[in-house]
Amino acid sequence: MTALEKHVDVAVIGGGPAGISACLELVKVPGIRIALFESEAELGGMPRCCHVFFGMRDMKRLYSGPQYARKLSQLVRKTRVDIHTNATALQIIEGKEKSRHLVKIATPEGLITCKCKYLLLATGCFESSRESRRIPGTRPAGIYTTGSLQQVVNLQKLKPGRKALILGSENVAFSAALTLHRAGIKIAGLVSEDSRLQTYPLAAKAISIAMGFKIFDDTDIENIFGKKRVEGATLIRRSDRRSFEIDCDTVVCTGKFRPDAALIYQTSIAEDQDSRGPLVDMNYMTSSPRIFAAGNVLRGADMHDICALEGRQVAVRILDHRRGNELNDTNRVTLSVSAPLRYAVPQVIFLNRARTTRTSCWSPGVSVQSALTLKRVTIEAWSGDRKLYSKRCSRLIANSRFPLQVERFDWEKADLSKPIMIKVVEDQF
Repeated sequence: MTALEKHVDVAVIGGGPAGISACLELVKVPGIRIALFESEAELGGMPRCCHVFFGMRDMKRLYSGPQYARKLSQLVRKTRVDIHTNATALQIIEGKEKSRHLVKIATPEGLITCKCKYLLLATGCFESSRESRRIPGTRPAGIYTTGSLQQVVNLQKLKPGRKALILGSENVAFSAALTLHRAGIKIAGLVSEDSRLQTYPLAAKAISIAMGFKIFDDTDIENIFGKKRVEGATLIRRSDRRSFEIDCDTVVCTGKFRPDAALIYQTSIAEDQDSRGPLVDMNYMTSSPRIFAAGNVLRGADMHDICALEGRQVAVRILDHRRGNELNDTNRVTLSVSAPLRYAVPQVIFLNRARTTRTSCWSPGVSVQSALTLKRVTIEAWSGDRKLYSKRCSRLIANSRFPLQVERFDWEKADLSKPIMIKVVEDQF
């Protein structure tokens, strides 16, 4: 394989909303050399095969997923950004002090060694597969994630089955239901492992009635059976351990997103043990100087337009650092979470920045995510035995972003030598 070498100021790994939006911000500065590497054949990321409600926060209008992806692709291709598709990043070799980072990238033209002063990781996330969920049974054809289902239906224009069972009740499960409905595939039912749906229950009920399928809550898939093709699944109710069979030839495993962060595992870049993505500060800089991260590589799934705005913010920070502005703050503290919260991002908080932050659901910022849907809860922040913050909310939707108002923390009580623990408490009010 031919070895090529490329020298740039900023290398961006990932051609989804975060990566492209960062490029569009960086390219505003004359003379800066930018390279964008995307492992897929087309730019745009997950939205390429999704449905509606894209672009509200970042583009101030609504697009379908494919329209939004095409718009991003068109915008970045009109710039001087050096774009490489079918380009898979294999390895990061961190530069010491002010030396350049190296990224090994496999492309159809050969192996590229990209030398860059700044590196942005925007590799996104992936759904948990049937294997990672450890669902027993045979290994027949007909088992998909939402992403693979949408690629087959929306991009390849194929009908992958006749009757499908959906596993999961996050928002993405109902996106899978819409994809199946549009493809003319009957829905055998939706299986939720929790007693509470991981989305808005009234909306979920309305969709299930409109599409004619039943929701099996507090239920597990005990077994998938079939030889060459899925022939059905055995479900078991957690409450009474009663099992029953569902006829289907397709199973769609939805949700349980995880950051696609494999690139950092063989480096010194710190991994956040809660999110399983890179640990970042309020500048979205990782523990390795001049290596940044943005978008769903930080947390699993979040809204595409928040990821796009995050990409813009990271680009601004990279440009600030390039101009010689110091991004670090010596008064800093780490955030951690306790169950059922899944993560806090960013994890390293600068006190001076936190005090002047204006938290909004319309822009990126410090946020947490719960693993469960909870009613009547209080979000609390603790420094040792000192409570810094509390916020009541009537409902906390599982696997959805909840902005954390760090500007309202009582920072005078904080012990900066200890992590700030974010907790959720169910209460009655």
